[in-house]
Amino acid sequence: MAGDRPSATEFILGTLLSVPGRIADATIRRPPPYRRVLARTRTPEAEAARAAERAVVDGLAARLGAVDGLIHVVTQVDDRRITPGPGLDPGRRLELVCQLAATAYFATALDVPELLRRIGAAEVADWGGGLYQDPRLPHPRGSVAEALAYYRSNGRHPDGSPRDSPRLYALGTTLIWDDPAGLPIPEPTPTMFNSAITQYADDPDAAARVADARAEHGLILRLEHSGAGGPQRPGYFTVPRSRRRRGH
Repeated sequence: MAGDRPSATEFILGTLLSVPGRIADATIRRPPPYRRVLARTRTPEAEAARAAERAVVDGLAARLGAVDGLIHVVTQVDDRRITPGPGLDPGRRLELVCQLAATAYFATALDVPELLRRIGAAEVADWGGGLYQDPRLPHPRGSVAEALAYYRSNGRHPDGSPRDSPRLYALGTTLIWDDPAGLPIPEPTPTMFNSAITQYADDPDAAARVADARAEHGLILRLEHSGAGGPQRPGYFTVPRSRRRRGH
């Protein structure tokens, strides 16, 4: 009926009010351009950076495995692409960050102090270097000297209070081992899946191999490489945000 028809003014007003909703609906329905962004992590430049990072991981494992009395058991690698949070990307400049994290397991029959002395002499990494140091402590945190002091003092401070469990730290790398006073290092868990975002280099028998090595040699060590170095180096390769997406 003519009386039910909207006036020209009502029609224009209704159209204008519906535009923001249509834009929002189109934005929500539009899938993120993951394929385009992921393609930028497979360029020759990204592949070269990935190979260089893998060489760092392999070099760490090789130097530690070359220490007399230490046996390499298995290495697991996690090559991931992540959307960085404020801790890695405070300026929201990055779309994706590529990180290559690795965990290598070793076994030994040596007692820990002797093993630590051999690791220190082999210069596997700059243990205790590049980290904040408490001037009140006699040795740098994460250093071989600090770990040896733990065993000399039977894990106690001069006042009798317990020391933190020892471990070795280098920039982006941690070495821990079975603690007789605590829980042993758990065996690695199997990989559940691979995807375009994350690629695992996994050994399905890794858990059994670590358990067998512990039974044969007695002590398990775990070398962890995080693949991240903070905002200055969030990963081995980064994909910057496009200018129109920055600030959103």
